[in-house]
Amino acid sequence: MSEAPLLLVVDDDPSVLLLVDVLAEKMGFRVKAVSSGLQALEQLRDGLQPAVILLDIMMERIDGLTFMNHVREMPSVENTPVIAMSTAAVLERYGEQLKVSGTLLKPITNQTLQQALERYR
Repeated sequence: MSEAPLLLVVDDDPSVLLLVDVLAEKMGFRVKAVSSGLQALEQLRDGLQPAVILLDIMMERIDGLTFMNHVREMPSVENTPVIAMSTAAVLERYGEQLKVSGTLLKPITNQTLQQALERYR
């Protein structure tokens, strides 16, 4: 049996991290949840190889756009699919600049999370 795919979740809202952790594990993912873009970058630099990254756009210090710029300069993860999650207004405003594989509207539901992550299982 192959190992479950690893999902890296980056969000500064603990309730979102908990929700995604519970729902994604039920979908068959292993989940690594971090509360800042800086923590996520450190994990990736230390060799974490997620199958997909679920990224909040509006965060303190390192926002989603800045995070994406750093990730795209890291050869080990530059091609890792990233799904941006935020409100419709934020995704509309930053969507083109982010160059992500998909989007996930907040508030997150079991159904929308499944639709966003389905192809990475």
